[in-house]
Amino acid sequence: MMPGTMDFGLFFLMQRDDAWSERAVYDSALEQMLAAESLGYHSVWIAEHHFSDYGLCPAPPVLASFVAARTATLRLGMGVSLLPLHHPVDLAEQLATLDIVTGGRLDVGIGRGGTLQDYQTFRSERADARLRIEEGIALMQQCWTGTPFDFKGQFHSAERLHVRPRPLQRPHPPLFIACNSEDSVLSAARIGLPTLSSFFVPLDDLQRRRQRYRETAREAGRSDTEIDALERQAWGMRVVHVAADHDEALRATEPAFMGYQRKMAVLRSDATGGSVPNSFDRSLLRLRSFHDYLDDGWALIGTPDEVRDGLQRYLDASGLQRVMLLMALPGLDTALALRSMRLFADEVAPAMTPVAHGA
Repeated sequence: MMPGTMDFGLFFLMQRDDAWSERAVYDSALEQMLAAESLGYHSVWIAEHHFSDYGLCPAPPVLASFVAARTATLRLGMGVSLLPLHHPVDLAEQLATLDIVTGGRLDVGIGRGGTLQDYQTFRSERADARLRIEEGIALMQQCWTGTPFDFKGQFHSAERLHVRPRPLQRPHPPLFIACNSEDSVLSAARIGLPTLSSFFVPLDDLQRRRQRYRETAREAGRSDTEIDALERQAWGMRVVHVAADHDEALRATEPAFMGYQRKMAVLRSDATGGSVPNSFDRSLLRLRSFHDYLDDGWALIGTPDEVRDGLQRYLDASGLQRVMLLMALPGLDTALALRSMRLFADEVAPAMTPVAHGA
């Protein structure tokens, strides 16, 4: 692991640049994932997406199994599993199996995500997505107890169900909730799970939502000590690219980053059905100039000193101690991504200082 008390993971959207083949996306991502362990990264997180070049991995557990077989300590994260598109028992079985074959290295992010086409194809109602998340998590947790149980919910039920195998981690793999909206933050606080926040969530929103999380968790009966522990497990995210020269870093990443933003804007547009109800503010995804994104801190791109300073400001403002790094931008040359990973591990991560948690 990297020195220090912070955890840095790598986030893989598996997005395809128009000039790349689907195979090239997988080849590049896998080369980066398999380099992560020796560089000291805590984890790799793989996004689930369907029917779009925006993300080419509809089955993260399959890809995670491949990576797990070729690593020893690297944790494998579902970033995230779109629970409303799955039957919770089926997903619980898959993830329990994955936890065993990884030797207990699985982390499970849960989210609503998904386009209108996703929900229509998998015959799930987007209006029910939040309820399906909360009920589905409760059902999955029951599945992972290793004992028979009965379950009666709004969407699913079971009688004397005994799910096997049981996950290796106890009581189950760590669970997280994707929280790009305040609605999701409050839900995570009620059920007592840590949050995952994307890079486009404004810092002032992160700060306000942290207070709302703490208030809601207290109302649900949790102590400040328990809430502090949950906050220490939470993950933030930043787009990051490190190079020895500032201008070189910008030249390398501007086409890739702007390509990402264009695909995001289309994916969440009204033409594709927008977002799930009570989701994040879609005005955040309006296309702007590359330097506007840099000025807002969405992307930390530059020399090790510049990235270190920008990331420390983010940590100081957010209170986060764990950060996913989106380095695998669509179309970015693999050698440049690997160089960025090495520079971050050697020259940025060791200097980062987390903020102490407390009410």
